Amino acid sequence: MNRGKVEISFEEARRFLVNYHNLNEVREYRGIDGIIQCFRQLKSIQYDPLNVVGRNADLVLQSRVSDYEPSMLYDLLYRQHKLIDGFDKEMCIYEADEYVSFARVRKASVECTEATLAYRGQLDALNILEEVRDYIRKNGVTSSKDLSVGESKVSRWGHKKLSSAALDYLYCRGELAVKEKKGTQKYYDFTENVIPKGFLERDDFLENKEFLEWYIRRRIQSVGLLWNKRGGAWQGHYLSDKKTRENVINSLVDTKKLQEVYIEGIDTPFYFPYEAECYFAYPNKGLVKFLAPLDNMLWDREMINRIFDYNYRWEVYTPVDKRKYGYYVLPVLYGTKLIARFEPYKSEKDQPFMIKNWWWEPGIIVTDMMLDQIHRSIKNFARYLSVPCKESYTNVILKQKV
Repeated sequence: MNRGKVEISFEEARRFLVNYHNLNEVREYRGIDGIIQCFRQLKSIQYDPLNVVGRNADLVLQSRVSDYEPSMLYDLLYRQHKLIDGFDKEMCIYEADEYVSFARVRKASVECTEATLAYRGQLDALNILEEVRDYIRKNGVTSSKDLSVGESKVSRWGHKKLSSAALDYLYCRGELAVKEKKGTQKYYDFTENVIPKGFLERDDFLENKEFLEWYIRRRIQSVGLLWNKRGGAWQGHYLSDKKTRENVINSLVDTKKLQEVYIEGIDTPFYFPYEAECYFAYPNKGLVKFLAPLDNMLWDREMINRIFDYNYRWEVYTPVDKRKYGYYVLPVLYGTKLIARFEPYKSEKDQPFMIKNWWWEPGIIVTDMMLDQIHRSIKNFARYLSVPCKESYTNVILKQKV
């Protein structure tokens, strides 16, 4: 079917993405309700346990939700259970009312977990599943520290106790859910004791086609604007085959659930949710936002490099002598341009927020208005971290010349 070729400029693509992700504050996302609104827009936010200036999910939310505090996310996850930890792109957080829809993803995850257990010589964990279930029935919420059944082979990877591997396996199956966390320690309970009953009573997709249409469209919603090229945004089960994605995407375009556009000078088409066209229209406010290393907008690094002319690599797992920038470096967005990146010191209670290094992108012209917005964002960032804010960071920021 010939749909006609719609072409947009790089600036229009950037403006769309910034507005779609509420990095231009086109929607008033505020507090607990704002977090839910953000999840309804982005669907999933990637979870990562590293905590330098907040975990990845905290960093994603602080850039989009006014007055955000990490305790709010904890409350939604482990008190209200409106959000839940689960597998999507990687380990992610999403709304609990979508839990049933991820049944196929959990099934695929179980198959991978079984293969991993076999590789690590831990298949005996599958022989103690009923013992683990009985323990939770009798004792309630359980962590791996509470249960010690069976020793595993000594290995640098994986669980040292078979009971820990069994807990993880039951979680992957969906029999258990994370009831709460203390630091990075997970506490499990049976899923029906965690997720509201109404969310577990809906039917799963009857056909694989229906599931794929939901899942592929949902993944594009998580990014906002995405091409059908191999990259980080298409990680996860069911999404690796380009031809399958192409067939499903074409069907979604034909049924007006996705729109197809081209960006000037790029031959590959891009897709966005049909109802999201309004995000092209909002004007640029020139705000500064500090982005998470695994921010949804950055999931496809090559795409971001093409659209924003910004090459970003998270160097946490890069050997020190091979890092170009630093251990935990955050991109800096100004309006519709990625203008810099910086490495913060680890946030410590009662210690002011500190910047270790700041790197401007080539060709950036630093203005007083830009610096004012940077300082405004630093103040907001320190508030989010609940730490003091120094009066001026100008010397640190200008130390690295453009």
